[in-house]
Amino acid sequence: MKWFELLRHEYGCETAMLHVPYEGDGIVTQNMRDYVVKQLKQTIIPALERVSGVKFDIDRLRENLRHSAKAEDDFVWVLESAKNKPSPIDAYFGGVYYIGPIFTAFRGTDKAVNYYKLLRKEIEQRIAEGKGPITPEGDMKDERYRLVVEGPPNWTNFREFWKMFYEDGAVVVASTYTKVGGVYDLGFRHDPDNPIETLADYCLGCYTNRNLSQRVDMLEKYVNEYQADGLLINSIKSCNSFSAGQLLMMQEVEKRTGKPGAFIETDLVDPRYFSAANVKNRLESYFQMIEQRRQGARSAA
Repeated sequence: MKWFELLRHEYGCETAMLHVPYEGDGIVTQNMRDYVVKQLKQTIIPALERVSGVKFDIDRLRENLRHSAKAEDDFVWVLESAKNKPSPIDAYFGGVYYIGPIFTAFRGTDKAVNYYKLLRKEIEQRIAEGKGPITPEGDMKDERYRLVVEGPPNWTNFREFWKMFYEDGAVVVASTYTKVGGVYDLGFRHDPDNPIETLADYCLGCYTNRNLSQRVDMLEKYVNEYQADGLLINSIKSCNSFSAGQLLMMQEVEKRTGKPGAFIETDLVDPRYFSAANVKNRLESYFQMIEQRRQGARSAA
């Protein structure tokens, strides 16, 4: 809230705040949904009408939600394409490009629908040709490690961070960051028949609004279903919504799946928290750990 108070002060603009109850018990109650719906109707929509000078049109919203649901279907297909071996996508570094249209200005538009249709078609072709992900330096050749990553990426050194992975043949097959704007792969779709209520459900169900038990369940599901070699946590101290409880989550996923976890630290916006040498050393140690686990498994067999 302080961020937006500062923005309001800096730009002299109106601020409309939507309070979304946290899923502390792991469920969304009718009372929680009603609470968010009431704010949307009585606070958010009137504020947007006043600032924009445009009257709210529920039929236009319904149409936008239909477009959203279509885009969400293809978006989920894209994410789940990483279950293939080799994975045709990187669901963390590459994934930030895939989530852009649906999480920002193109949500609910024909352009978003068309983008995900084209993206799906391209990835279908990559699967048919047995190709791995595209990196900033072209196609990644050999998939050596399949990882699930928890936490946001490092924006200050994004390409350098990504390169540490693809140079060693590490592909992220599933990530929680690509679910921060909606957990569509768990079944949620925007419902044009209940336009305001579905907006409330969307807000209540986003990844960072879920409790730690729900997040652990998701990570366990990803490690198993995407046949990952392990879980890597990138802890971002400037985002408490992600970083709180991550060590506990890692330990629980390790216990449930038998796959090794690793923990690194960077930051979203502060370059002082990115130590390339430290991150590189930790990643290389982690990949060595995965290799040792593989050798142990082969010996036991």
